[in-house]
Amino acid sequence: MDSRMLESAIFEFAELTCDLPDRELERDWVWQDYDEGVRFAFFRNYEDLSTLAARLEAERKVPFSEAQRILAQYHAAYRDLQALLLGIDDELALQEPAEGEWPLRSVLVHFVQAEGTFFAIVYYTLERQRSADGRPLEMPDEAWEAFWAGDSFEQLKEKGRFSELLAYYDQLHNRVLEAFSGISSNELDLPVVFWESTAMPVRFRLHRFDSHMRQHTVQIQKTLDILARRPNEARRLLRLIYNALAKVEAACLGNGEIGEKDCQALAMQLAVRTGEIELLLSK
Repeated sequence: MDSRMLESAIFEFAELTCDLPDRELERDWVWQDYDEGVRFAFFRNYEDLSTLAARLEAERKVPFSEAQRILAQYHAAYRDLQALLLGIDDELALQEPAEGEWPLRSVLVHFVQAEGTFFAIVYYTLERQRSADGRPLEMPDEAWEAFWAGDSFEQLKEKGRFSELLAYYDQLHNRVLEAFSGISSNELDLPVVFWESTAMPVRFRLHRFDSHMRQHTVQIQKTLDILARRPNEARRLLRLIYNALAKVEAACLGNGEIGEKDCQALAMQLAVRTGEIELLLSK
């Protein structure tokens, strides 16, 4: 399922509202019998997404595999990170929170590079098993180089803007979801060689996508606190919305075009709501 239209609708709402002072959430906005101000628009978005996620999961005809459930956890972590980084510009991304501490850009480069490594070695392991071509258990240098041929990360790592790194990471994340959503239960036990003294199974590697990102999400939260960028109420509410978006997308993972029309319809509904809020805030 292509959820880009829904993702775009959420991003437009988030871009409009992420820096709203708390007092702006008190401005008049009414939905049916609810007269609770602009703040309630956030909850309506959250509720609409949660409703759709619950329905799509209930209607799902293809059971979730274990790999898909792991990837759904990883995707939830990714959407949470996106919400946390809303509106971060290059200037803030380059500020050191303290002497010797990583700025946000360095944190992003680190875990994008790490996830690229996770992606490559797991992909290699799966291809080795599926092809049965006798290639070595550990990914050789020439296979690594072929896998990343033409990739732009090395250039972006050195000179890319923060927004460009985020865009690259979005593409990498979607590649991981697409490549690994079909992993079978037997393949989860395949050994993957990395730096550890013992080869770890694919299952462990997939969970590391999630846990490694969560580790550095906490680091980013601490960095933002030190830089006096503690989240306002709008940003806290947007993290709930992005979490609900992740649940919608997870319900569709590995299940063809399920929910595509529903997601498009909701995207249009959310765009109308964003337009109402934008008009209200302009007065």
